[in-house]
Amino acid sequence: MEKINKIIEPEIHLWGEEFSPKLLHTIENIEFRSQHELGEIMTRGRYKGRTSPYGSCELLVPIYVELRDRILWMAEFAFLNKIKFEEAGATDITMWIYWTGIQGSMAFTPKELKMISKTNIPLCIDYIQVEND
Repeated sequence: MEKINKIIEPEIHLWGEEFSPKLLHTIENIEFRSQHELGEIMTRGRYKGRTSPYGSCELLVPIYVELRDRILWMAEFAFLNKIKFEEAGATDITMWIYWTGIQGSMAFTPKELKMISKTNIPLCIDYIQVEND
């Protein structure tokens, strides 16, 4: 029997009708999962085969950041770079935390809560339960 540990994946999702993710490539330690430029031909979703009427991307925590530090790292990253996101045209900025595991309880440290609050952006949490056979 393989034990499944919890996985915490914080992300920043950026969107905007004039947003250009390529303008963010100068930010150090940035890792993109996906990025779509305004006018790009989309390969999936509602605009599949048509030009995108917006720009969007998801930013991930670099792999070298330890599990226990990921939430704080992403909150600090968002706080420090929010102005750059807005200058690139992002009008919708959201922090997501995907929490995967066999138990659904979550806990945040006071330092994490304070930094998340300082970002002044919405926080969304999605818990993904994994069965342990």
